[in-house]
Amino acid sequence: MLAIKEISKIDDKEFWLRKIGESDWSAAKYLYSLLCDGTFYDLCGAESKVFLLTEGRELISFCTFSKTDDIPDTVLTPWIGFVYTFPAFRGKKRVGKLIELIYLYAKKEGYKNIYVSTDQKGLYEKFGFKFFQKMKDRRGEMSLVYKMDIEIKDYSDIIGLRVKGKVDRPLGSCHPRHKDMIYPINYGYVENIIAGDGAEQDVYIFGTTAPIECYEGKVIAVLHRLNDVEDKWIVSLDDKNYSNEEILSAVSFQEQYFMSELYR
Repeated sequence: MLAIKEISKIDDKEFWLRKIGESDWSAAKYLYSLLCDGTFYDLCGAESKVFLLTEGRELISFCTFSKTDDIPDTVLTPWIGFVYTFPAFRGKKRVGKLIELIYLYAKKEGYKNIYVSTDQKGLYEKFGFKFFQKMKDRRGEMSLVYKMDIEIKDYSDIIGLRVKGKVDRPLGSCHPRHKDMIYPINYGYVENIIAGDGAEQDVYIFGTTAPIECYEGKVIAVLHRLNDVEDKWIVSLDDKNYSNEEILSAVSFQEQYFMSELYR
């Protein structure tokens, strides 16, 4: 099961530090040395954090969140840095779950943007970042700086609506393209409402443990995808106000591959 840890708050810190040190990236080995000799917080700020995405005793991805990064003499803040995914886990945007957590944390702290400095083109766009400008790093080399805006959405006109539609992926069915993905919940669409992808609005349907063909219920939440053009509406058939934990757990089979924020 996937889990996110913050390295300063875990008991087996030395074990996970060694995992970081096992990476094949020079910057990650530099992070490892900074953490081992205690200079990471001096360099990046006392409130900096190192987040790990784990599965059991496996380290999948890690990254940092800090007020300063490798771009000196700038007022831009905060930064995501040292972003790394181990080779065996690449291709599924796993590190997006760490960026999602940092996005929500930065939003709670009142920030309007998040920045990342990189030499990679076409990577961070997949996680909702947009190119900002080129800036010199601490070594005097030009770096690509990307920015992600922190949004405040208003779904007050949607939450509470009674909607109806069809179920095209019933509970127990498999994804049309990814046959190993089995739907543990009914998934369908709202008739005559078009979403951001140009198709009818998708919904996750709560309130039944059996596969169904059609539904009618109330929208109790909206799952806003941070790195996609469409949102997912959460519909309750029994008017039960399911908790955030119940919703996120039920939809994680698919949403684990996306970054999102749940609006109530």
